[in-house]
This record gives sequence, C-alpha cells and structure tokens, in this order.
Amino acid sequence: MDSLLGGPAFSQIVNTALYLVSGFFFGIFASRNSLFSVIKIHNAFVSKDFSPASVFTVAYSVLFLVLAFLIFPAWMSSRTAIGAFAYYAVLLFYFSKGWKNTYSR
Repeated sequence: MDSLLGGPAFSQIVNTALYLVSGFFFGIFASRNSLFSVIKIHNAFVSKDFSPASVFTVAYSVLFLVLAFLIFPAWMSSRTAIGAFAYYAVLLFYFSKGWKNTYSR
C-alpha cells in the first residue's frame, strides 16, 4: 500500500517504530548484562582466584561483551540502521551511567 502524497507508507512507519523500540530494549538488556560481566571480570582478577569455574565465568563474560559491543550491533545494522543506532545509543548511555555508579564508591 503506497502513500498518497509520496511519503512513507504506514507499514514503513510502523516497521521503523518497531525497530526503534527493539533497539531500545535490546540496548537496556545488553547494558545491564555488560555491567554484570565487567564486574565478574574485575572480581576475578582482584581476588586472583583462577579456578576452572572462575576461568569459565571470565570467558563467558568476555564473550558476552564481544557479542554485545561488536557482533550483535553489526548484525542488527545489516537489518536496520535505525535499530542499530538506537541499540548503540542506549547501550553506551546506560553502560556509562552504570559504570560511574559502580566504580564511584
């Protein structure tokens, strides 16, 4: 269904809005879990406990950080640029806010 005045069709507007919302919520999820991953990595190196369980926890945390900051945004930008922009904006905003609150004590 095309627009009458040459603007975007209703389905394009709805798709863009849904991509923005999904980028926002994925960004919140990724920023929260990224902070948890950074805290786990920091605690493992501070306590110098390098048991197999802590090594796997650190490896999982590093994998999640790579996925959250590199792989998922690249994949999402191949589908939608506006969703990837919303994802990165929310991820960086809440991650930096959480970073300040976590390490300012």
